[in-house]
Parts: sequence; structure tokens; C-alpha cells
Amino acid sequence: MEKVEVFEVVKVTEEVESYYSQMEVTVPKKRKSKGQEDSVEKPKKPRSAYLLYYFDLHQIMQKEIPSLPQSEINKRISESWKRLSVAERGYYLEKAKSENEGIDTVRCILNYFWK
Repeated sequence: MEKVEVFEVVKVTEEVESYYSQMEVTVPKKRKSKGQEDSVEKPKKPRSAYLLYYFDLHQIMQKEIPSLPQSEINKRISESWKRLSVAERGYYLEKAKSENEGIDTVRCILNYFWK
């Protein structure tokens, strides 16, 4: 009886192996992450006047009060931006405009060479 059981096990394993050998093995395709796709295809957007102001003020606030949480820094910068006069905002608006024009010229040059 032992030989019969061994024979059955061997027969079953052969059937299973033949089934798997007939199946096609497919490897899933790797996808690019969004960060890789964006950096390759598109140049970065120019920063807005608020972002320029934010980065300037953020550095100052981190040096003055390093223990202040990020949420509080964001809140204070946002409130100070709202209180700025038109003349004070003008500096950052002009800076953003010049940065935007600079990026547009770079974009044109890149498009010329990459086509």
C-alpha cells in the first residue's frame, strides 16, 4: 500500500508542475513615480509673490525663534502678508514678475533644444 500512496503523490505533483509550466509568467511593469514624471517633462512653475515673501520671512523667523512650531510660523506669515500695504507687496510682485519672465525665456530655450 505504501507504493500506491507514493505513486499517487508523484502523479499529483507531476500534474501540478505541468500545469505551472504551461502558464505564462508575467512580470508586472514598473511605473514611474509622479515626481520622476513631472521633473522630466515639465519645468517648475515660477513662484508667486506670496511664496517669495514666505521664504524670506520663514528664514528670519526660524533663526529668531527656532522652537516655534511650523503651523504657528505659517499662521504668522499669512497674517503679516495680509497686513502688508500695496507698496510693500509691490517689491514681491515685481520680483515674481521678473522670475516669471526669466523662467519663460529659459522654457523657450529648453523647448528649442529639446525638439
